[in-house]
Amino acid sequence: MFIVSPKWVYLSNKKIETSKSLLIDRSIIVDILVDNKIDKRYQKIPRIHYQNHLLVPTFSESYVDMNDCDSQLKYSRKINNLFLNGVTRVQVVANNYKKILKYDPPPNINISNKITLDSSKCTYDDIKDMLKTIDFYKSDSSRVFSINLVNIVNFEKDLIMKISSICNELNVLIDIHLSEINYLSDNEIDMLFNFWEEINLLNNCVVHDFLISKKTIQNYIYKYKILILVKYSELLNLENVKLILSPKAISNKYVLISDLENRYKLYDLFKIINLFSRNQINFDDKKILNSVTSNTSVFFSENSLSSIIEKDSLASFNIFDINSKRLLWKDKDYPTLADLDNESLTAVWSFGECVNIKT
Repeated sequence: MFIVSPKWVYLSNKKIETSKSLLIDRSIIVDILVDNKIDKRYQKIPRIHYQNHLLVPTFSESYVDMNDCDSQLKYSRKINNLFLNGVTRVQVVANNYKKILKYDPPPNINISNKITLDSSKCTYDDIKDMLKTIDFYKSDSSRVFSINLVNIVNFEKDLIMKISSICNELNVLIDIHLSEINYLSDNEIDMLFNFWEEINLLNNCVVHDFLISKKTIQNYIYKYKILILVKYSELLNLENVKLILSPKAISNKYVLISDLENRYKLYDLFKIINLFSRNQINFDDKKILNSVTSNTSVFFSENSLSSIIEKDSLASFNIFDINSKRLLWKDKDYPTLADLDNESLTAVWSFGECVNIKT
């Protein structure tokens, strides 16, 4: 058992607090302590101080393309690069998911897998094969699967009904790429969503390409309150940034993803927020942090346990040296997401183990 004491901590994904410490037993945060009571009750427990640092939950990468990883070395290198940016939960997607499943995951990383089914190739044998794979790993609670549907409009009705039934029965999420239906007429879109509703496809799905979809499609996503996956590359557009990140943002929950990017771009987004903050354009820190923490919990085995900092959660968090960014702090000043960058990332804690990024 030991205590971690930062200057600031982002508690319960609600607000930044000071003079609070984490009491950790192995991989679990067993209590949140008030600093002025530690010397009285816990003086014999080892304590790690982070004098000028902010503690936030570790981040998730919920959709990263692994098709360029044709070896264990390339796979490990790509995952480790994410870890060095404070990511401890990674959902990988590849056309050859069986090959990816054979690679050993790096330590301190929680991996989940997307199984891609492409309508141009998918048969009932592929569905059976998918079920065998999921069944093979069912005794391994660390393995979580979801289904990535490609060219969804070209699936035969019977086949898409079967996939929907299986996913509902097994509680497996389905990825839908809205760009594939954006060319349809409004009437065709209405018919398609009505069919998806009839077969309960919309009960268990997440969607891509919301920001570039026509209004008719967006209205259906709002109606069913479907989780939205937003690529960092989509936020190169200023209006998209304002739409997704402002306090008056879309009502649905969203998750930020890398997809085809080979460089982790969350910190680039923080730089944009920093730039806007100087011009008095406000962003909702809570919504942004949730998009890479608590909103991603549906994709991973431990659910929300490592998505937030609170009692009984996993001890997985990032430590940022705020003084490395701002030299003239006052006691009344609290950091924001705009103050975070990968240069100030000092340590990544995962399941109660610390990896010092900088010493």
